Amino acid sequence: MKRSLATDIEADRLGPQAIEIALERAEELARNGDATASERWRGKANAFREYFEAEEVERRRKAEINPNLVRLHGGVSGLKVEEPIEIVTGLRLVPTYAHVMAPFIMAFKPPELGQAHPGPWKSASGGFSIDIHTEARLDADAAVGGFDRLNSIWFLATLLRLRISTEIRVPVVSDTNFSEVPDGKEPVLWPIEFNRPTCVALHGISKSQKDNLEWIASNIENGFVLMQKEFFNLALQTLDQAWFAESRGAIIVLLWSAIESLFRPGDRDVTKVLARSIATYLTDEPRARDRHFQEIKGLYKVRGEMVHSARAPTATSIVATANIARRVFIRAIELREVPDTERLQIAWSERTTYLK
Repeated sequence: MKRSLATDIEADRLGPQAIEIALERAEELARNGDATASERWRGKANAFREYFEAEEVERRRKAEINPNLVRLHGGVSGLKVEEPIEIVTGLRLVPTYAHVMAPFIMAFKPPELGQAHPGPWKSASGGFSIDIHTEARLDADAAVGGFDRLNSIWFLATLLRLRISTEIRVPVVSDTNFSEVPDGKEPVLWPIEFNRPTCVALHGISKSQKDNLEWIASNIENGFVLMQKEFFNLALQTLDQAWFAESRGAIIVLLWSAIESLFRPGDRDVTKVLARSIATYLTDEPRARDRHFQEIKGLYKVRGEMVHSARAPTATSIVATANIARRVFIRAIELREVPDTERLQIAWSERTTYLK
């Protein structure tokens, strides 16, 4: 019997013990005098063996693929582009479509060391799935600044969330162009942000997606320079984790942790120092600063109520805090420098501009 789609499906369903099952059936039929049926089952055992040998070759091929040595294709959900857009040399966003599914499959015996779980395997209802509409394509010899290649795609995703939508995800990164998968080899998929929730959905800083993407292309290198500063690196990663928080309490704590990491207000009069610094950083107009100061004090109080008495914040206070966080991080990246809290306090006291 030749290997076929039917034998592959049966081998996959039965697992590695499929060969043994087929051979036992062949011997039983031979003992009963049915040589023809026995030979057919021996052929099926050979077909199963070919399937598992091919699977092992493919597994080894995939294991040897180094994401730092091949072109990477990051699947992006929550973002649609109409045409290819170059972010930096070697990194571009291109339109595509793929529906990635991760169904549940169950095994019922523990595996031997280094082996797959023995069969039978059974599919179960449920699982995860996500639509990909955009591909972040990173050429084999390209990277953003000094990031490694997977982190180059992560950093692009971080800026997409910062500037365009907190719902954007990169569920998987592949070694194969998504549009070539139907007619090509089986791709390697590295799961990145596959099943990550969104507690708060914030959208474009500018209503024009073109403007937002141009901002990312113009400022991604600025962002990389700031990421060399340990406290900014920590602050931006904390902010990005806020978009994945599973509760309102967690998101408000992460947002303010990110903001405090960026401004570093010290240990005394933290609320006032932080509110004055942020207000001065956001605007040079004195009356607008005063309004921001009162708003920020109120929002920081919400953070305190969550931390000290587990009082969950409202959706309104989360959105207001998140918008402030996005604005201050965007400004820092545009300026290519972190806020100077001492200078901000002087500018607040003297009612002068922060940047001269």
